[in-house]
Amino acid sequence: MRSSTTHSSFYLRRPDGHRLHVSVAGPADGEPWVVVHGGPGGRCYPAMTAWFDLARHRVVMPDQRGAGASKPAGSLRRNSVTSLIADLEALRKHLGIARWGVVGGSWGAALALAYAARHPQAVTRIVLRGSFLTGWDDMLRLFSPRQRGLLMLHGVPQAGERLATAQGTFGAVVNRLLHGARHAQHRLAAGYERVERSALRLPPVRKVRMRGDVQKQHEARRHRYRIQAHYLRHRAWLGKPEVLRAAREIGRQGIPVTILHGRRDRVCDPGNAMRLQQVLPAATLRWIEAGHLPVGKMAAALKSAIADVPPAEGVGR
Repeated sequence: MRSSTTHSSFYLRRPDGHRLHVSVAGPADGEPWVVVHGGPGGRCYPAMTAWFDLARHRVVMPDQRGAGASKPAGSLRRNSVTSLIADLEALRKHLGIARWGVVGGSWGAALALAYAARHPQAVTRIVLRGSFLTGWDDMLRLFSPRQRGLLMLHGVPQAGERLATAQGTFGAVVNRLLHGARHAQHRLAAGYERVERSALRLPPVRKVRMRGDVQKQHEARRHRYRIQAHYLRHRAWLGKPEVLRAAREIGRQGIPVTILHGRRDRVCDPGNAMRLQQVLPAATLRWIEAGHLPVGKMAAALKSAIADVPPAEGVGR
């Protein structure tokens, strides 16, 4: 008999000074799942629990290093994919979980694959949504000619800078976010956010009236995009060949994988789903009539995949 549903949060202290904020929901003896959020630099949200049956699932939602409510906020020190993989494994052991399911979206899909390939004995199954594979083509999608205009309004280019290509814009944005003056970082982060929200078909961010809240919001945004720039500069210490190699290893280990991708995804190439299935022929690939975000039909598809039941009519395969 399942124990009652609980919600809690805590900080997992790591030996190098990072403290990971972790939220946990569901019964202590429930089927364990860990949510690997996107970004890099994103965070976990309470709404993610809607993908699960909290009467039978134990949901673990960590914010990655420097991201969300983790501390030190925005820290790039010892912040790499190797550290994130080690954090997930330390968290599993801290909670006394023998094996857990892993659900990852966007950048979280690449991290989920890298983690599962390194620790296959710890993973029961994997659900991937809108997969980002850390290739150059993945990274340059937000720096296309259509998007450069928005970025140029927010601090790129500087005098004498020529940004005729997506690669040139990418280099300038990453360099400015990592090494520019703080006011320039704030301005560019605002432009970057506008580009992302446009790609996601989201309305502009509403202004917060209280000054203290505005400052806090702007600093959190700067942290997020500096972490993202840090990972993009290093191709997340992975690159597409390494992510696909990890996927092949997962296939050899026989770990069940479900791949969900929106047909209208403007952030992560739908071709990524087909590349993953090529190296994971036993995986289930479901095409969803949706965009990149885990809302609407995509949220329903996530819930079905995690529950391990056939997709609802109209979700698509």
